[in-house]
Amino acid sequence: MNLNLLNTFVAVVDEGNYSRAAAKLQLSQPAVSMQMQSLSQELGVELLRRRGHRMETTEAGALLYRHARSMLRNWQGLAVSLDSLRKDLQGRINLGASTVPGDYILPPVLCDFYQQNPAVDIRLTVAPSKQVLEHLCSGDVDVAVVGFQPDVAGFVCRRLRQEALVAVFPPGHAFDGRNEAAVADILSQPLVLRTRGSATRQVLEDALASSGHNLPIGGPVMELGSSRAVLEAVARGLGIAVVSRLAADDFIVTGRLKWLPLADISVERSFWLVRPKGNLSVAAEAFVDYLERSEGVGQGNQA
Repeated sequence: MNLNLLNTFVAVVDEGNYSRAAAKLQLSQPAVSMQMQSLSQELGVELLRRRGHRMETTEAGALLYRHARSMLRNWQGLAVSLDSLRKDLQGRINLGASTVPGDYILPPVLCDFYQQNPAVDIRLTVAPSKQVLEHLCSGDVDVAVVGFQPDVAGFVCRRLRQEALVAVFPPGHAFDGRNEAAVADILSQPLVLRTRGSATRQVLEDALASSGHNLPIGGPVMELGSSRAVLEAVARGLGIAVVSRLAADDFIVTGRLKWLPLADISVERSFWLVRPKGNLSVAAEAFVDYLERSEGVGQGNQA
């Protein structure tokens, strides 16, 4: 199997037509068309069909697309690994992350990656998701991990992991001893929330709106810029909060907070890896591959 044909096929599916795929790959449109014909003939199945101005996959094409992406990613990872055997991986990686992935998901992965590649200079900027995306679009960071799926032209998004938000409260609270927390009961309590612009806040407000609920007219008792600040405020008795279970883990393990699942709404959020469609530096590409292969982190789909 010619990997160049697979790479062209993936580009056609991602871009939706031959001309955009040709521009992305710096090939002529007839060359892309001929490669797709050769691939289809080699496999003995129809892979693509035209629908309006777009090329869509057949059932066989969709199956090939899933496996082709995996094969190309594995090959790229192998190439990076072989290259690192020939010489130490070097260069700077500028990463951006919203607070939960920046505080809880990326640090252990970054440490492991650095131990294997000590010549790489790593910089991590942690900020609310919208601000991180601004840094990405301006070129200040190479790759970002944020708490919602952005719709940004020129970038590719991949879900890294998904989790549910939970209600947290101090021991001895009225919720203590319950099995779950109803939305009406949560909204009747003093709330400590993340500031607007954070993915945690946006996911919560969207879930409430979809179920016919709104935040109390008076608003939260406090709005804070990080999950840890929210958790500390709740632990000190200022109110309750709906936060990432991952972020709350330290407070729960030490007994400073307790948690409950939400009863009548599903508040799930995903963490998304966002990167340019074009090539990254060798060091950044190596880290993205390492992150996606890290146990407990990479679980998801491309969008």
